[in-house]
Amino acid sequence: MELCSKLQSQGLWELYSHMELNMIPVLAAMESHCIHVDREALKRTSDLLGTRMKQLEQEAHRAAGQKFLVTSNTQLRTVLFEKLRLHERCENKKLPKTINKQQQSTSEAALLQLQDLHPLPKIILEYRQVHKIKSTFVDGILSCMIGKNYISSMWYQTSVVTGRISAKHPNFQALPRQPLQITKKQYIQGKEEEVVTVHPRAMFIPQEGWTFIAADFCQVELRLLAHLSSDPELLDIFTNPQADVFTMLASQWKGKSETEVTSEDREHAKRIVYSVVYGAGRERLSGILGVSAEQASQFQDSFLQTYRDVQAFIQRIIQQCHKQGYVLSIMGRRRSLPNINSPEWGARMQAERQAVNFVVQGSAADLCKMAMIKIFNQVCSSSSLSARLIAQLHDELLYEVEDSQVEHFAALVKRTMESLQHIPHLGIHLKVPLKVALSSGKSWGSMSELKIPPTSPSSSL
Repeated sequence: MELCSKLQSQGLWELYSHMELNMIPVLAAMESHCIHVDREALKRTSDLLGTRMKQLEQEAHRAAGQKFLVTSNTQLRTVLFEKLRLHERCENKKLPKTINKQQQSTSEAALLQLQDLHPLPKIILEYRQVHKIKSTFVDGILSCMIGKNYISSMWYQTSVVTGRISAKHPNFQALPRQPLQITKKQYIQGKEEEVVTVHPRAMFIPQEGWTFIAADFCQVELRLLAHLSSDPELLDIFTNPQADVFTMLASQWKGKSETEVTSEDREHAKRIVYSVVYGAGRERLSGILGVSAEQASQFQDSFLQTYRDVQAFIQRIIQQCHKQGYVLSIMGRRRSLPNINSPEWGARMQAERQAVNFVVQGSAADLCKMAMIKIFNQVCSSSSLSARLIAQLHDELLYEVEDSQVEHFAALVKRTMESLQHIPHLGIHLKVPLKVALSSGKSWGSMSELKIPPTSPSSSL
């Protein structure tokens, strides 16, 4: 009773009873469904990656002119900065230091800056990438397998501050979206090197007679930013359902026509939006865009000059948080930020970034959970549908569906997710439409766009 009154007094009862309680059977069903995995392909991939790591280790020793432990940052630091003295050849570049600022860093950012000066940094970067794929995504999945060819993740409802759900054993959400290209060295003279593609997602396959369907909320955070800020320029982008959102964004921001927007402009616009949402500083943004910190800062400023109401929204959220000590998502999820009034500048700035990030990302998490619940209830109440929710990947839902039901179920999912623009009983009416992209495939690594014929408004739910 004490917990009930606490939830009610903080305005969290609706969220608890309508959403979080209803999520429990959805997650329970997800955990009870096993996912097929191609065990033999995983084992072959593990062996291939192991061989490549050995080759890279030998290459690193040759490049360094000595043997050293490739996984030891201390030994790598000695080779890079005491033996090869690469930092002395870094003109106009400020190399990152370790946290305590005492030593040169061997982080990815440092190695990227050094890679054109000597072959070793590039070899180490590739070694680390191959090592991560092997240990986390290949051997990690093999160690989680139940019986012969199945895995089942554990899903957590309360471990992420934004309200998103997370996965462990294995962490589905961290599996790389893009395949990795591995060069397979040949030791026979005259034979060319072979490039092998490794894609951990391709190892996940539906059972016989079934297909994977993925439904993804398109640019949901940008749409929420447009709704929450009411920025007219940003809202305008979403009036044309056929338009490419980030191309239009880049054209508005750069003052070019859409045909003049380059892929680099589009990528810059995309990165800057997310740096605004996630509160990335200019250093982080400069690393992502590959430009100087000053240029990154100018990009961010000019972007916020174009979308002035976004800037006003950010200031409004920060002021509210200073006053109340917490922020709310669109469905009333609350995040307390005790450091918002900290005398320490760094802690205060971090809390301000977290406040803005939570309002946007927490609202996206709310919409995704709502979609999972609604679709789950429709499948449960249907006498014919047998689709199963396999995984939730941030703004994307992955289902396993019988081949004969693919089109019907895909239409239902799209309709349900897009209908969340209006949730009357929670008082939610988004100023922009929600858009869902569908894809399907016979493995999770080979999904292609799924187009379904438009349904008439009368048949929508």
